[in-house]
Amino acid sequence: MLLDRRQFMRLGVATTAATALGHVSTGRSADSGVRILAGPGQFVFVDRQGDPSRPITIYSYLPRQAKASEAPIVFVLHGHHRTAEGYRDDWAQHAEKYGFMVIAPRFDEASWDEADYSYRSIVDKDRRPVDPSRWSYSVIEHLFDAVKLATGNPNPRYLLYGFSEGGQFVHRLVLLLPEARYSRAVVGTPGWYTMPVLDIGYPYGLRGSPATASSLKHSLERDVVLLLGANDTDPRGKDVRQTPQALAQGAGRFERGQNFYRAAEKSAAELDARFGWRLATVAGAAHEPKKISPTAAKILMAR
Repeated sequence: MLLDRRQFMRLGVATTAATALGHVSTGRSADSGVRILAGPGQFVFVDRQGDPSRPITIYSYLPRQAKASEAPIVFVLHGHHRTAEGYRDDWAQHAEKYGFMVIAPRFDEASWDEADYSYRSIVDKDRRPVDPSRWSYSVIEHLFDAVKLATGNPNPRYLLYGFSEGGQFVHRLVLLLPEARYSRAVVGTPGWYTMPVLDIGYPYGLRGSPATASSLKHSLERDVVLLLGANDTDPRGKDVRQTPQALAQGAGRFERGQNFYRAAEKSAAELDARFGWRLATVAGAAHEPKKISPTAAKILMAR
């Protein structure tokens, strides 16, 4: 799926895709549906800054001793099975330990199929570029604004984590929305990657996407942690993509993740970037979200 850079440039998104962020300082999102209650909660978010025809169910958790107006905001992105509620429930224990708010959106199959969720939302069905405000990644920026508006939370930054296909989502958000307002992003063991290089066609690389050398440099300077399960090595594991382009990234998730990180290091050196990424592994963990999440939470909340 090679995209036409000239089309993206006509939309004005060839450098930072800044129009996707749509920061809100007025009551514009007051009717977005956001409701944050103590304990587990659920609401439907209508993205009026993006595509309001695709409402998204949000699963939230606020520790009973925390205040929605003060707690750090952590977005948790689900994997292929779309079990956002299960991710919220797993992360509730970490929210209680560290005192943060969990926001776990569910990108349902009816509105966001597998490709639209994790990599294809930047183009329409005819492969024409989509305005960045309507990308799946931009939902996080818009939801952040809506949560802040609904709760009076003044935090200027959020924290971001995704596992498996959610890790695909997060690393592409990092690469395609270089100005996104996360303070730290943790990418949890995706099955395949958009490599941080400009000479491989999208979605396996950045050629033909809105990314440029300048935006890639900025992305590589952000606080990003690639988190892998040390035992996530099955080359034929479920959802380990088997296309020639994916196989070129490595045999299984652990090898592909290491190669992705090395490619990021190499690109950072070539672009003279202050490389801000780190690589971490969880000993004894295969492709197991509940074994990965304690380390992910600890990394997100580390000073």
